[in-house]
Amino acid sequence: MKLFKIALASLILFCAVGARNIYAQNETREAYSKVFGDYQLKYQEYILAHERYVLSRREYYKYLTLSSKEKLQEDTADMLIIRDEVLVSYYRSVIAKMGDNLITMSDERKNETIQKYNDEITWLNEHKNLYQKNDSPQTLSVKSEEVDTRFKKFQGDIYKSLYYISRGKMQTYGERYNFLYNELFNLTEKIKAEQRDAYKLSDSKLEIIYRWFGEIGTKDEAYVKLLDTADAGIYKATEKTAQGVYNLALQTLLKAMNLFNEKILYAKEVVNEIKVSEN
Repeated sequence: MKLFKIALASLILFCAVGARNIYAQNETREAYSKVFGDYQLKYQEYILAHERYVLSRREYYKYLTLSSKEKLQEDTADMLIIRDEVLVSYYRSVIAKMGDNLITMSDERKNETIQKYNDEITWLNEHKNLYQKNDSPQTLSVKSEEVDTRFKKFQGDIYKSLYYISRGKMQTYGERYNFLYNELFNLTEKIKAEQRDAYKLSDSKLEIIYRWFGEIGTKDEAYVKLLDTADAGIYKATEKTAQGVYNLALQTLLKAMNLFNEKILYAKEVVNEIKVSEN
């Protein structure tokens, strides 16, 4: 039996490979990889600086000499400067990730979030200049706590942005799937109205196809409810609850993604019913 092969081609491909491989190229992802690579290098630099600090601290409390104290102050200042730079690198990597064209996000939300990160980056770049190698350990500790306090207050915004990145990917997948689903449904309607024997489908096969569409609709209702639940949950993230709320929201997104994958499988069943000959 002849079928609408060209119209089916993209639908078959989508259902075969799944939503995760829709985009073969993404230049913004390459830019992110570079920025994230810089963050990883800076983090390794911090680990080495911290090891030097630990060693200097041990030497100071062992000998309590002026030279060991000066070495401790120097290594402490170096470590804290790099610690601030690590945060800057991390924030820049999040901003770069938000630029990924696989992520659907409103300009308003993106711009607002990026501005918050840029404000933190500006503050950190200014703050790292406050560390002096002749500062006493107590003074360095006070300056370090300023960063700790600010970082804790920023937790809600950090975890919200990480959530919106994951959510934005799912929205992109969803929009692409909805377009192809509509194409598949319209194709089925055309075949249903077809009168030529070479293109017609039997009533029994059409019944099976529409049952699959019904299953997709049921899954879609549950899928939307899960997304709404996750969105409402992350909105409540605060300084103290951010990580826990984020983890719960991400678990909910994972459940939604599982339903989304089931919708893809059901759409594939529709495609199979259409393309397999009854003769």
